[in-house]
This record gives sequence, structure tokens and C-alpha cells, in this order.
Amino acid sequence: MTKGDIAIRPALIGLLLLATGPLTLAEEPAAAPPTPSVSRDLGLHAYPAKNQVAAQQQKDELECYQWAAQDSGFNPLAAVGEQPPAATPRPAEPNAPSATEGGAKGAVAGAAAGTLVGALIGHTGKGAAVGAATGLLGGVAIAKHKQKEAETGAERNQAGQQARQQAAAAETQQKLEGFKKAYCACMEAKSYVLK
Repeated sequence: MTKGDIAIRPALIGLLLLATGPLTLAEEPAAAPPTPSVSRDLGLHAYPAKNQVAAQQQKDELECYQWAAQDSGFNPLAAVGEQPPAATPRPAEPNAPSATEGGAKGAVAGAAAGTLVGALIGHTGKGAAVGAATGLLGGVAIAKHKQKEAETGAERNQAGQQARQQAAAAETQQKLEGFKKAYCACMEAKSYVLK
């Protein structure tokens, strides 16, 4: 290869470019936005087996949607509005005393009872002190028991609410599957293939 050959190559490339015009990348036309589709909204793919046009497919999908809602007794659009918002669980016993409150109440009641017993045996002060101590321990134990019952009740309420929500969701899913079967049957009768 000589120096002349190297200089000729760029010149030939330049001539070829001038002869063919500037290089441009071909732009693909923008894809049309997808047309609304009931089938697509239901998670189905509908193929027009007899080459039905898009307008006819939309009409057929709407007719089949209405028929499936009537036949299955379930309308997915109406069901969306029926779902109640999740309620916050409420405690089973909102006024469950704390251990401190229960202990204080128990001490007062025990002191009163101890004073009466002490008066009968001639030792009012000792009876009150023993009664207060006993009442304090008993009051704390009762308060803790009530508090535990309130917590357990709240947990049961929450678990029950979750179970009801899961059952409602399962029922809705079952109804939706029945609706889809009816919708597919109608669309297939109108010569569409659904998957």
C-alpha cells in the first residue's frame, strides 16, 4: 500500500457520501396509543379471529361486558365501589385500669377493710396496714388481668376483621372469575380468541 492509496480512500468515501446524500436514521412513525379495551382491563388478550376492525371489537367487548354482568350477577366496576375501607381495630375494653390505678384502688379498699377487721380485734392501725398491703397486691393483680383481657380482646377483634376481609376478597375474586368466564363465552361466540 502506498501513500497515494491511503489518500485516495478518504476521497472515495467522500464522493460516495455526496452521491448518496447525507446519512439519516429512518424514523419510525409514532405508535398510536392503544385503544381502550375491556378485555385488556380484565387481564385478557382478545384476538379478532375474523379480522374484525377495532371499532367492531370495542362494540363487541362492551356488549359482552354487559351480558356477562347480567349473566354472572357480578359487575366488576360496581364492585370496586362496594369495598368498605379498612376499619381500625378498637380495643375490647377501652377503660382497662393500669396496674398502678388498680393497685391504688386495691390499697384504699384493703385499708378500709383492714381498719374494720383491726377495729374488731383491737388493732385498727395494724389492720389498716395489712389490709392496704393485701389490697395493693390484689388490686395490681386484678388490673393486670383486666389489661391482659383487653389486649387479648383487641387482638381477637383484629384477627376477626382480617379474616372477614380475606373472606370478602376471596368471594370477590370468585365472582370475578365467574364474570370472566361469561365474558369469554360471549366473546368467543363473536369469533374472538381469548387468552
